[in-house]
Amino acid sequence: MFSNLRIRKFSKTIGFKIAAGYSVLFACSFVALTMSAYLLLDSTLYGKDREMVAVEVENLQRRYQSGGWQAFYDQAIENDRFKKNNPFFTRALATPTREEVIFFPHYWKDFDLAALEDMPGQVPGTWVELASHARIGTLEIFTARLPDGNLFQVGISTEDRRTILNHFRHIFLSVSLPLILLAIGGGALLSHRSMQPLRNLIVTMTSIEAGKMDARVPVAHTGDELADLGMLFNRMIEKINQLILAIKGSLDSVAHDLRTPMTRFRNIAETTLQKEQSPAAYREALQECVEESDRILNKLHMLMDISEAETGTMRLQLRHVDLVQLAEGVVDMYRYVAEEKGIRIETDFVSEATLEADADRICQALANLLDNAVKFTPENGSILVSIDHQQDRVRMQVADSGVGIDGGEIHRIWDRLYRGTHATHKGLGLGLSLVRAVILAHSGVVHVSSEPGAGSTFEVCLPTAVSPTSADHPGRPKPAWPDEKGSPVGTNRQLP
Repeated sequence: MFSNLRIRKFSKTIGFKIAAGYSVLFACSFVALTMSAYLLLDSTLYGKDREMVAVEVENLQRRYQSGGWQAFYDQAIENDRFKKNNPFFTRALATPTREEVIFFPHYWKDFDLAALEDMPGQVPGTWVELASHARIGTLEIFTARLPDGNLFQVGISTEDRRTILNHFRHIFLSVSLPLILLAIGGGALLSHRSMQPLRNLIVTMTSIEAGKMDARVPVAHTGDELADLGMLFNRMIEKINQLILAIKGSLDSVAHDLRTPMTRFRNIAETTLQKEQSPAAYREALQECVEESDRILNKLHMLMDISEAETGTMRLQLRHVDLVQLAEGVVDMYRYVAEEKGIRIETDFVSEATLEADADRICQALANLLDNAVKFTPENGSILVSIDHQQDRVRMQVADSGVGIDGGEIHRIWDRLYRGTHATHKGLGLGLSLVRAVILAHSGVVHVSSEPGAGSTFEVCLPTAVSPTSADHPGRPKPAWPDEKGSPVGTNRQLP
């Protein structure tokens, strides 16, 4: 019973179906090719025999016309001399003595020649067949007319033809079985090797289902589609693991960051309700509650914006805008804040940098970059904002002379809710996560280079026209940008 179940299960596998289909196809093709060759050989031999008979008939007619019966007789004798292996059957139905003459009758003792007298259809231009006593062949006979009106017959035995065809059949039978077995074995081996990547994939998925998230598909670098599938699957699982870790980290960070404002929110309300207060006190408490709720909502809205951008669902109001004009407005807004700290904001803009973008989102991203630059640049420092146009893209840089970013933190500055060691200012830790999300939503790239104590430079590259496809977002091409040494890197970073 168990064996029957295993056999039924094995018969349903793709490998078995491929091997069986390949074997059946090979066997049918081999049989069809062999049968075609057999029929072609039979037809060729048949045509050759008929052609030889026709030539002999023509020779006898010509010899009879030139020399009479004696010449006819000599031609028949020559046939015996030069074609001993398979001579022509020659029969004259009317001779000068008015008798039937069969040349070399001892050659045809296996045939009932007497039956020829009673066979119908023996008229000039027709063929008759006479079977042998042992049924090993037939005598194919053609009836022709001599110039004087007498009839004669020329025939040839099919024994040689059948011998050749029998040899062909024996060779076919002796070769076909090993070839079919070889085809079955080869098909099984090829299907087993071809399906091995799929079996590895099934084993890996089973392990992952059992909770082993570190399981990966063994990939043979053969360059075929199944190897690509294995590599894509491994990359997908790796990305899922990263997303799971990011979600866990984000949930922990959100829970931690929301605990304080929610506790403060509750304390304000509880303190106010503990005793009678004046209307002004109630109003002040409500005002504080509104401020706390605004901070919570602001954080949640930013988290939602980041998630929408990373999943490709952020709605962009795209239109042709001049990045220079947008940047000038944002710089003017932060110039007043910077002047209070004694920080100079300088600009180096081209005359015009038109691109297709969501103006509000781009302003939001640039504002976050300038806000970080102002926060982490000491007094008497400087910030340089530059924009230039490069063929089909626009590049924008925000460089500051601030505290810089430690090498151990630069790979984390894009993480949500991450705040570095120099984060002494209040903040949500979502600014650069939102910058990255907005830039990626526009099919752009963002890159940072920094040295501790020497400042940081954030570089944003945006295409002049937003592409409709991406790998990080459904429908947009996945961007890549250089790291500190110029090679492509990921985007999971955030400035403190």
